[in-house]
Amino acid sequence: MSVQVRFFLIILVIGLSVALIWPNIGERTIRLYANETFSETKRDEVLSRAEAYIKDHYKGRYTPKIAMGKPIGNPKGVDEKYLSITGKFVQAAFLNELSRIEGVDAARMALEPMWVERNLKAKPFKLGLDLQGGMNLVLEGDFEKVAARMKELYPPEMVQDLEKKKEAEKNAEEKKSIQAKLDSIKQATDLSPEKRKSDMEGVLQILSSRINQTGTSEPLIRLQGNEQIEISLPGVANPDQAKQLIASTARVTYHLHDPQGEEQRYTQLANLDFAEYTKLGTDVQREKFLKNLAEKIKMPKAFSLMVMYGKNPNITHKGQHLEPESFLVVDKEPVMTGEAMSRNVYEDRNPEDGRIVVSFELTSAGADKFGKITSENQGKLLAIAIDDKIRSAPRIQGPILGGRGQITGDFDVQEARALAIVIREGALPVPLNIVEERSVGPTLGQAAIDAGLKAIFVGFILVFAYMLLYYHGSGFIASVGLLINLLLMAAIFALMDFTITLPGLAGVVLTMGMAVDSNVIIYERIREELARGKSVKLAVAAGFERASLTIIDANLTTLIAAIILASKLGVGPIKGFGVTLFIGIVTTLFTALVVTRAIMEYLAYSVEIKSLSIGFGKHRKATKLVGGKA
Repeated sequence: MSVQVRFFLIILVIGLSVALIWPNIGERTIRLYANETFSETKRDEVLSRAEAYIKDHYKGRYTPKIAMGKPIGNPKGVDEKYLSITGKFVQAAFLNELSRIEGVDAARMALEPMWVERNLKAKPFKLGLDLQGGMNLVLEGDFEKVAARMKELYPPEMVQDLEKKKEAEKNAEEKKSIQAKLDSIKQATDLSPEKRKSDMEGVLQILSSRINQTGTSEPLIRLQGNEQIEISLPGVANPDQAKQLIASTARVTYHLHDPQGEEQRYTQLANLDFAEYTKLGTDVQREKFLKNLAEKIKMPKAFSLMVMYGKNPNITHKGQHLEPESFLVVDKEPVMTGEAMSRNVYEDRNPEDGRIVVSFELTSAGADKFGKITSENQGKLLAIAIDDKIRSAPRIQGPILGGRGQITGDFDVQEARALAIVIREGALPVPLNIVEERSVGPTLGQAAIDAGLKAIFVGFILVFAYMLLYYHGSGFIASVGLLINLLLMAAIFALMDFTITLPGLAGVVLTMGMAVDSNVIIYERIREELARGKSVKLAVAAGFERASLTIIDANLTTLIAAIILASKLGVGPIKGFGVTLFIGIVTTLFTALVVTRAIMEYLAYSVEIKSLSIGFGKHRKATKLVGGKA
């Protein structure tokens, strides 16, 4: 790789790095709206109160002012008054703090996107709770309660009686029915590690749904092992508030739709205005639109106008992204609720044609009710609604008796699993116990940020001073590489959406010390070559050539340890430290073998310096060789 190519690569990387971290160093603007159900006078009061709050608590850091404009993401919307808040380094804890101001519409509060965010996928740094404050809970599934409940529902005597009845039964169909019931009981009482993990994934989906609906910014909800869930809520330091978020679950209802009846006619009329519905930007506007549309088409009160939601194949990120697909008019009164479903809803494969399906089981009472519903309503659609949002509407092909059934469709395994989880959202499949509870105040978090940044700054100054004193001019070049190293690390943190914690900052400080180790190896090799009487050109070439393998080998062993810390074997702070260390090693190799080398070779080959400032008594001059060439 030529010197010119190296310099082009360095400039490109630096430019991209600055662009990626710009959302953190550039000025951001927050748009804060009042609840749109309020009168205009009351909305003005809310915005004025929020403006006064910013001026009282964040004077000099954020600048608030009242403005008018169309909502973000809805350019065709109506101009509305909002509070514009400008400042730098906006974190989720601050947004959540603003959302708790009385009268503020948390769902509509948003950051105006910067150019680098829209085009380069740049993101603001995400800070852990130890740096920005908030609430952390660890919940554990109480499978002892589950086992006790299953024992109560399916006592051993019941299983033994069914086994005896199956052995004595002569009728093949009846025997098959008894075996199906035994299989159902076996699956319901299955508490294997795999089943426990599956149940906790269902709980995770429910909790994510509930917390996201509160408007909390950047919540962290993840499995910790197979039986625990960790929930981190930035800026939420009230234990009671955090517990309330997980106290209830989404409401699941089942509604009938007759494709041959009046419901289908009203569905067709409603869908003529569906395009207008998709242009609306808020839940209040959508609810008002549905109410007016029902009156417009003169829909009977016995019916309900609902919206079908589906995945957008053009948008991919973690979790299911749902968007409105169409209207569907259904019976207002649900024929069944989620309480009728047992916790045994799972993705499966139809043994007859191999297609992926969703299998489900019902409680005893639910089985009788469902059998009657499916017997009397063949050919109709059974819409499954979560919080009045229809997620699936399978056709009833025939009577479903025995408390078991299948939902067919063009599913892959992931889609079937997602639908199974949705159906289970009627209730938590596993009761939860809080096993760990921590809260960090915003003041303590800011103190941790200040201490971490101070450690990085002091560490850099000390390393810079040491390298300058010991290696003189070459030490300055190493310090420039170290500065670029820190810039690259920050850019990667922003790009990979990594959550920075206090141990992560410790990893950054450690990286600074390790980064110059590579330069020390290179410089000592160059000094040895100069001591042998070689020219600056030959010494620089030999120094990098002979030191590169040593540097890679030394960093590779540390890289293995970092991978182990950052993998599933590491948890919490240890994992954050491991990820930071891993990134630091990668950027160190780049700066040592590309940045420092490009500068040194430029001085040796392009500028053709005759002496190299590389430490005490080492201002080496080029030795005259045979032929008069240096």
